[in-house]
Amino acid sequence: MDYETLSAEVLAASDRLVGADAGAIADEVLRLTELAEQIPDEFDRFRGKARAAKLPTLISGPPIGTSPEYERATQLVGKAMSATGTSAERIAIADQAATEIAALAAAAPDSESGTILRMNSAIARLIEKLRADS
Repeated sequence: MDYETLSAEVLAASDRLVGADAGAIADEVLRLTELAEQIPDEFDRFRGKARAAKLPTLISGPPIGTSPEYERATQLVGKAMSATGTSAERIAIADQAATEIAALAAAAPDSESGTILRMNSAIARLIEKLRADS
C-alpha cells in the first residue's frame, strides 16, 4: 500500500458512499485507516490516515457558511458575476468585490475564512476572461 493508492481509494469511496448512512461511512473510514496503517513511509502513513479521516467531509462537502461575512461574500460574488456594462466597468466591479471579499475573509470566523477567501478565485477567473475578451 502507498499513499497514492490509498488516496484513490478514498476518492472512489467518496463517490460510492454519497447518500450512505453514517454507519456505512464510519465503517469505510475504519477500513481506509487500516489500509493507511500498511503504508511503510511514516509521513505518508500519517497523511493517509488524515486523508481517510476526511472521508465524511468529502462525501457531504463543506458546511455552508452561516456568518454575516459569508452571506455578504456570496452576495458580492453574485453581484460581480451578474454585472453588466463594458468590460472595464465589469472589471472594476469585480476588483472591488474581490477586495471586499478579502476583508470579509479576514474578519470571518476561522471555520469560514478560507471558504470565503476562495470565492475570489471565481472572481479572478472572471476578470481574466474579461481582460482577454476586451
